[in-house]
Amino acid sequence: MENYTEFEYNLLSHKLSERVKELECLYSISRIARHHKSDLEKCLNEIIVEIPKGWQFPDKVSAFLSYGETSIGTKPNGEKFQTTSFQLTNGNKAELVVYYKTKDVGYIEQPFLYEEQFLLNQIGYEIQSLIEIEIKNQNERLIQQRLRKEDKLNLLSEITAGIAHELNTPLTNIMGYAQLLIDRETDLQKIADLEKVLKSSNHASAIVKKLMYFSCEIPSSFKDEDLNVLVKESVDLLKIQLKEKSISVSFRMDEKLPKLKMDSIQFAQVIFNLVLNAIDAMEENGKLILTTRRVNKEVRFVITDNGIGMTEEELKLLFQPFYSKKRNASGTGLGLPVSRGIIQAHQGRIEIDSEVGKGTSVTIILKV
Repeated sequence: MENYTEFEYNLLSHKLSERVKELECLYSISRIARHHKSDLEKCLNEIIVEIPKGWQFPDKVSAFLSYGETSIGTKPNGEKFQTTSFQLTNGNKAELVVYYKTKDVGYIEQPFLYEEQFLLNQIGYEIQSLIEIEIKNQNERLIQQRLRKEDKLNLLSEITAGIAHELNTPLTNIMGYAQLLIDRETDLQKIADLEKVLKSSNHASAIVKKLMYFSCEIPSSFKDEDLNVLVKESVDLLKIQLKEKSISVSFRMDEKLPKLKMDSIQFAQVIFNLVLNAIDAMEENGKLILTTRRVNKEVRFVITDNGIGMTEEELKLLFQPFYSKKRNASGTGLGLPVSRGIIQAHQGRIEIDSEVGKGTSVTIILKV
């Protein structure tokens, strides 16, 4: 001991004390990480509280962590600070800051020790590892959800295909014999009753056809088609439904659209589904706008109504099979899933924007 002056001894003792404090801080953080590894938020909150204990003035410093849209602790505001940053695999940047809680630290000769920066870097590395594990777990959960959803849809597709085939033959027979009886019948009341049978059978047949579309059981026949003509012809077939609610229709067609490779029967089904949805969403004297335009190498077909609109929660459920928002209880919940399937078969996509009380805009985007 005689080789050291009292000052040198005190300095050495202080440095040793600081190193022990730093090691204890790292140990505590590791313990917190092990104890709360399944709850990232709680884990990081406890770590931020623990960090100051590793610095030479623990009662005067505080810690702050930010990554993505998440922040933990009180954000520093111009105080003296140390910082370390790192990049996460999801593209977000993270920053860990240790800072003095008060600006009145001018009397401190050395606010931050050289070794404390290494400690901060090590803690930053530990926090990065914890966040990356959570990102990995979230990605795995998303993948599992998608796989389960795909399995359900595949099973649903097989079930609907079977149902469609089982119903198609007897429905065809019912419609055929009903028409045959109508042709032979002279009693007006019986003819009226048979026409009701035929109408109901046609409605059931339309549902079966939707099931077959949903399960991809109907082959496609693609030819060069004029989208403008197809839209106008399809809407013309719905003039009775439009007239019943006194809905006005405006066509805003780009007359220079190129012809597109389309299955006209299937795409007409899409137009029917979307326009009928718009009609159902509107009150009397509603306004329907149908627009076509070319944008670079894409053609956009937009159906806009001024109906009741939808919430964000309802928009998320729209493409789920058998989910229906129709107010008249006639919806099967297959219209939009079928429509999206047809659009995807045309190498296109569908986008829906809606606002409660203002209306809905459905955009079909097709490649030229």
